Amino acid sequence: MPLIRFLLLGLLALLVLMPLAGILTIIGLPLLAVGFIVGLPVLLLLAVVGFPVVVVLVLALVALGIILGLLGLVVGLGIAALKIALFIALPIFLIVWLVGRVSDRKKQQARAALH
Repeated sequence: MPLIRFLLLGLLALLVLMPLAGILTIIGLPLLAVGFIVGLPVLLLLAVVGFPVVVVLVLALVALGIILGLLGLVVGLGIAALKIALFIALPIFLIVWLVGRVSDRKKQQARAALH
């Protein structure tokens, strides 16, 4: 039953919409042609003036992208160097410094024992 109802409503909608589409076509196509003829000089002006502006804008954005990309690269390398310094070099330096202090203290104790 729902399929038959759907088909009947679809046929009714086509019977109503097809004449409306025909009327819109008869009225709309001449309006579209007139709008195109009136808008053609505006489109030509935009093409002449707007295209160079678009090209300059695109080139400026490309240059900005390259600059920001290189800046990101430098910042990334700086952060990597900072991580290496904090997590590798600093602990090694701290261990070497502590071992040196312990060995200096043992040497001082050995000298004090000899005197």
